[in-house]
Amino acid sequence: MSAVPEEFDPAHVATMAASEGHMYRNELASRDPMPSVLEANPDIYFVPPKRSSEWGQWEYRTGAYYDTTVAAKHPYWHGEDLPVATKDIQRLRSDMVTWGYCKIEDALSAEQVAVIRQRVLEQAEGERLAGIAQKTPSGQNINCCVNKGQCFEALLEQHPSMVQGGALIEQLVTEALGENWISNSLIASIALKGGVPQALHQDQDIALDSRSPLTINVMSVITDLDENTGGTLIIPGSHRTLSDSVRDQKPAGKLPPAINLDAKAGTIVITDGRLIHSTGINHTDTPRIVMLNGMQHPVIRQQENWMLSVKPQVLGRASPKLLQRMGYQATNAAQTNEGHGFGASGGVGEAAGLTVDFRFAADEGDYLRVGELGPDSSPEELNAPYTLREVVTKARAGGQSAPVGIGGTKRNL
Repeated sequence: MSAVPEEFDPAHVATMAASEGHMYRNELASRDPMPSVLEANPDIYFVPPKRSSEWGQWEYRTGAYYDTTVAAKHPYWHGEDLPVATKDIQRLRSDMVTWGYCKIEDALSAEQVAVIRQRVLEQAEGERLAGIAQKTPSGQNINCCVNKGQCFEALLEQHPSMVQGGALIEQLVTEALGENWISNSLIASIALKGGVPQALHQDQDIALDSRSPLTINVMSVITDLDENTGGTLIIPGSHRTLSDSVRDQKPAGKLPPAINLDAKAGTIVITDGRLIHSTGINHTDTPRIVMLNGMQHPVIRQQENWMLSVKPQVLGRASPKLLQRMGYQATNAAQTNEGHGFGASGGVGEAAGLTVDFRFAADEGDYLRVGELGPDSSPEELNAPYTLREVVTKARAGGQSAPVGIGGTKRNL
């Protein structure tokens, strides 16, 4: 066998990797505009406690970014022509481009809201009773809702049977993302009294200099939102501020204060993926419910559907690196499975984010997905051997923090 050229030797490559000759070194190493944002806005990126034992013990800080109110009552934003709930497509277009979000008035009828609210509350209680609820610092999430009620199937499709404003919503999403956009996930986000606020963030954390969004969120408001109920915290116009900062390679500077989103149940709020936002604080005894339906440009996914197409023999002998390369390693933002993977860093071989056991269960015909649950579910249904439960248990046994339920976090609104 001929000798391997020195240039291909891993030790030699590692030596060259330490050089200053990296292509795109500065671009990939840069966290802009976040360094300048943090420097100019030291109070807005307070990160709440991440250990579940600390949740609810957090001390409220007067003057922090989450100590705010709705636009009409805010001294900075009062008088600004911020988005209003409307059915007028021209106003919705203008609000979306100018401020990074728009509000579609009565996109869900009162009857449609009631159906979704009841199903969310039942499912949340059922998952708590089953011991598989995904707790978050703000309350509770319900993942993979499409499996948990036909109303969610119709909501994901924007079918008029469950979203009377579906046609208008789809038109706006198509104008924002182009044809053939796809759904990233459908999650019920529940903020509960005693929950902590979320750190401000953007859903689209790549290509911030894009001139149009690559991701957006279609948020169905199921309970009224305001400064008391945990209305989503947003900084209007921040989608453009940060994109311009990256594009022009200039510091973002001091950002305007955040406000609580105010919207009546039945409103659908579309947000640009670059808009800075986070979950607010629910000061009431009533659960605050919003349905989060993330949409994205279809190019942002793998060309090969590795989850379905790879032979089981290949998966059985695959190294942690190969599994990660094919997408069987979930991260906090990508390719979770029934919520498993939220909170995982995505490191090669990290047990908290491995999803290959779901595929093995499917191949063997033993994949038991979490479906509709509720307070009236039978003991057999609540204690069923859900694959999700088994995977989370295995992840914990591997010394990793459980990424779902049971302890994980994710990006909310």
